[in-house]
Amino acid sequence: MIRINWLIAGSTLFLAACQSGTGAGTYSKDGPETIVIMASDPTEDQPDKCWTKEAIVALAAPKDGSEQPAHRDIWFEVPCADDMTPDFATTLQRALKSRGLYDGAVDGLMGGGTRKAVHQYQSAHGLDSDVLSMDTARQLGLIAYPRPDSE
Repeated sequence: MIRINWLIAGSTLFLAACQSGTGAGTYSKDGPETIVIMASDPTEDQPDKCWTKEAIVALAAPKDGSEQPAHRDIWFEVPCADDMTPDFATTLQRALKSRGLYDGAVDGLMGGGTRKAVHQYQSAHGLDSDVLSMDTARQLGLIAYPRPDSE
């Protein structure tokens, strides 16, 4: 009887750990549900962080009568290159796999399947990019949220 209770308790913990979502303690209830993007270069004000810039092409025809599609640059914070280790990529793949977004091998490589899953996750959260944002890494529980300053 004790073995059955341990088996049930262990199974319950295992299933709870596999649930999709943010998990206890990894996502503040007041945390962002979208990914923060900026219209201007934030690197001068925050040089200690890593950023990337992407051009977003408008789907609609430009209103100015030109034939070229309108586009704008957006900036968002990303994990720094030193943090993007194979172990980090493996953890990212597991987080995406547990949410049903990644079905490839968990191999620690940022290949096309991983980037496609990142794009799928981020598109649903307001960023149309396959480059992993820092906000996504936090939402997936890969990087801790910064603690608010003590007052």
